Amino acid sequence: MTLSRRTALVGIAGVLSAGCSAPGGDGETPTQPGETPQCDPADVSRPPVATGTNIEGRAYPQKPETLSTESILLYLDDFETAFAWNRVLQTSETVTSLSVDNLNGFWPDETGDGYLAASGIRVSYSTEAGSANEREYVANYFVSPGPVYRYESTNDPATPEPESEETLLVQCGAGT
Repeated sequence: MTLSRRTALVGIAGVLSAGCSAPGGDGETPTQPGETPQCDPADVSRPPVATGTNIEGRAYPQKPETLSTESILLYLDDFETAFAWNRVLQTSETVTSLSVDNLNGFWPDETGDGYLAASGIRVSYSTEAGSANEREYVANYFVSPGPVYRYESTNDPATPEPESEETLLVQCGAGT
């Protein structure tokens, strides 16, 4: 018996939001059904907005307050562009040109707890030393009213797995 991608994603989305909690006294109280999952902005992991380079870094967009297919599509396109852009500027020698292309568009799939979306990304850049570089990957996201998780895969869409070291918490709430 094979599960559809949507069925598998719905189950995994529940696992993703299960690790989030709302503050409560001495310990952490699990989020109740219908509550917005919370996360600690100190746990966010993403390339910083690059400064001091000959190409300006990109600011990360705020998550839309109202999540919908259209708002997430636009948000993730801007967010992944900033993520990829800042990562190149952070990890490469003097970059002279840089391009981030969204190959498929992020078409969100609602899970009940949030949205799952993935898109192929192509990053091309040149350095002062004359090297030309190109990299393609799939950026996979789970976006909820609280946390946003990102997982990068090589060829096919995948679901961010919270227990995986490669899954990053990249944003909390709408303002972080």
